[in-house]
Amino acid sequence: MSKKVTFADVMGELDGKSDIDCSNKGITLLEGCPERVKGDFNCSGNKLTTLEGSPKKIKGDFNCSGNKLTSLEGGPDEVKGDFDCSCNQLTSLLGCPTFIMGDFSCAGNQLTVFKGEVLINTETLLADCLEIVEGDFNCSGNKLSSLDGAPLIVGGDYNCSDNQLATLQGAPLKVQGDFDCSRNKLASLAGSPYVVRGDFSCSGNQLTSLKGVSREVRGSFDCSANQLTSLKGAPEEVGVFDCSGNQLSSLKGAPQKVDGLNCSNNQLISLKWAPEKVKGDFNCSENQIATLEDAPKKVKGNFDCSGNQLTAFEGSLKKVGGDCICTENAQPFHEEQVRMVCNIKGNCFL
Repeated sequence: MSKKVTFADVMGELDGKSDIDCSNKGITLLEGCPERVKGDFNCSGNKLTTLEGSPKKIKGDFNCSGNKLTSLEGGPDEVKGDFDCSCNQLTSLLGCPTFIMGDFSCAGNQLTVFKGEVLINTETLLADCLEIVEGDFNCSGNKLSSLDGAPLIVGGDYNCSDNQLATLQGAPLKVQGDFDCSRNKLASLAGSPYVVRGDFSCSGNQLTSLKGVSREVRGSFDCSANQLTSLKGAPEEVGVFDCSGNQLSSLKGAPQKVDGLNCSNNQLISLKWAPEKVKGDFNCSENQIATLEDAPKKVKGNFDCSGNQLTAFEGSLKKVGGDCICTENAQPFHEEQVRMVCNIKGNCFL
C-alpha cells in the first residue's frame, strides 16, 4: 500500500494569498489546502487519485494535469484562469465547473463522454458538466465518439482531434479561433460549426465529401489524408487550402481565392478549376498531370509540379515568385527552356 502524502505534509500551512506550486512532490491527497487561493494553484505531476481537499475558489489558473484522477469531483467550484486536467485517467467531466474564464484542457485522458452520472432520488441521470469556455477548449487524445455534452460556447480554439468521433453533432455553432477535428472516424462534416474564425482542419478522417462543412472559414482549411473524390462544398475563400492525399481526379469546387494550395498526392490529370492567382505556394506534385494548361497564371510563392506526366512546360503559368520544382516528370526539362516561358524569381529544380 502506497504511503499517504498530504499537501500539508509537504507544504505546511499556507494562507493562499499568492501562487501555490505543489507540483511534482509525490502528493497523494490535497488535505490541508487553503479554501481560497488568490493566485495560481498547481498540483500537477503528483499521485492524486481525487481532488477532495482542493481549494474551492481560485483567482488564477488551476493545474492538476499528470496525476491519476478518474474524476474531477471535489475540485474547485470557481476558477478564474485556465483549468488544466490533461493527462489523467478521466472518463467524464463530472465535477468540473460549468463556466471556465480561461483555457480548458482535458486532453490525453480516457473520456468516452463529457456528461457524468449522478444519483437523484434513486434515479441515475446524466449531468451536464462544462457549458462555457471563454478561452481555448482542448479534448484531444481521448476516446470520444460524440461531442454531446461538450461546451456550446468557446471563445478561442476548439480541438477535438485524435478521438473516435463519427459525428460533429454537438460542436458549437461558432468558433472564434481554430477548429481541429483531425484524425477521427468522420465520414461526414455534418454538425460542423457554422462559422470558424480561424483555421479548420478535418485531415486524417474517412471523408468522401465536404458536404456539411462550415459556411465561413476565415483561416486556412485542411482536408488532407481523407478519401475525397470531389471538392464540392469547400469554402469559397480561405487562407491555405490543403486537399493533398485524397482521391481527387478534378479540382472542381476548389476555392478560387487562396493564400496557398496543396493538391499533391491525388489522381489529377489536369489543373482545370485551379485558381488563377495564388498568393503563396502551389503544390500539385505526385499526380498524373500531363499539361500545365489551366495552371494558375501567377504563383507568388513556390510552384511544385514534380512527379507528374509532363512532357512540356508550356501552359498558363507565367510568373513564379519563389522556386520552381519540376523533377521526376515524363520528360526532363532544362532551366533555359523553363525560364523562357515563365518568369521565375527563385531557383529551378529540374
